[in-house]
Amino acid sequence: MLNHLLLDAFAIIKRHKGAFIALNVAYFGLAVISMIVTLHHPELKTTFQSSIDQGYAKPGLFKTVADAYVHRELLPAITLTFLVNLVVASFGMTTLPSFVVPFAGIFVQLYRAFQWGVTFAPIGPLRMTLIPHSLTLLIEGEAYVLAALAAYVQARKFLWPRHYRRDSHLAGYKAGAISTARLYVLIALVLLVAAIYEVIESVYLMPLFLSS
Repeated sequence: MLNHLLLDAFAIIKRHKGAFIALNVAYFGLAVISMIVTLHHPELKTTFQSSIDQGYAKPGLFKTVADAYVHRELLPAITLTFLVNLVVASFGMTTLPSFVVPFAGIFVQLYRAFQWGVTFAPIGPLRMTLIPHSLTLLIEGEAYVLAALAAYVQARKFLWPRHYRRDSHLAGYKAGAISTARLYVLIALVLLVAAIYEVIESVYLMPLFLSS
């Protein structure tokens, strides 16, 4: 069953290979560029990091996630990380806006890439932690690229339904929603792998780099 669902997702990627490659280049390229810019203008990192720290300090979901990491509660940390990245970052911030405004989720994810580059630029006492954390950024970032691809496919099928052998915009919209659901099987799998590695990395690997 899972194999069949994954094959459906890969078939969508194959059909839109050009867009998939372009989104990867745009996402990771923008992250690298903003990281380089931040190295020359470190005040950018200070500004972004301050707002992020405030978000984790306030009572709520993000503080609960942070507490699970601090107390080395592996299963809760993995579960919460996975759910936040899937429900909030992917579906809530990328897919839902794209169902209302075509292509909107793509711009949300490109902004995320820019923010990542600024936030994780190797500056200050924590710069060595980028070594283990770079794999988290790569895996999780790929999931967000897939979410952006889902937004692209959804918009294309809605705006140009006849290109996909649909006779109306409504039929194209429904077909786009089905394609999005199929891609989300792969998105969820990638985010699960990312969550597992991120927790292990944060709890066990990062302290080694901080102490070195």
